[in-house]
Amino acid sequence: MKLRLLTLIFFFTTVFFVSNGQDAKALSCAEVGSPKEALEIYSGAVYGEVKQIKVDLKQEGFTGTKEKIRYIIVEVERSWNIEVDSQIIVATDYTWGFEFREGKKYLIYVSEVDGELSSSPCSSTIEMNNLSQATELFGEGVQPKQQVNLEHKMWFMFEQDIDLYIVVAIAIVLAVIIVFFVRARKKKF
Repeated sequence: MKLRLLTLIFFFTTVFFVSNGQDAKALSCAEVGSPKEALEIYSGAVYGEVKQIKVDLKQEGFTGTKEKIRYIIVEVERSWNIEVDSQIIVATDYTWGFEFREGKKYLIYVSEVDGELSSSPCSSTIEMNNLSQATELFGEGVQPKQQVNLEHKMWFMFEQDIDLYIVVAIAIVLAVIIVFFVRARKKKF
């Protein structure tokens, strides 16, 4: 009985992990020209300080493709062509994305896709020390709509793959339940 149960658990675990393939992606960027020309391509640009960086593992469904995405919280001072709050979360590509540093200020070109702001690996993100450099390029811009704090939204982002932990926990719970029922059944006889 125990051997059959262990064989069954091993079989389902193996099928789960083998069926979880990875896709490869290629990157091809076109030249965009000046910063003003780049602003026309993207939804807008924001200038601000990076407050927090976190990597999250995204997956399509339970067995879909896994992809690491770097999220940054930006304390926005100004924006152009887009109106945002005082803090925004921007998704960047983990593999090819710009190497942001906490505490540094950047001019970041953003696009809005499915309600989420993202920065393309092909965008011309620029590290800038002060706002006057950005206003020289684009004009005064727009100040943030309202003061917000988005740090709580980063709490549940995990870089590790927790699927394995879930499968192990389920296997342990099932094993405990089976042992409980087997012992209870033996006591009846």
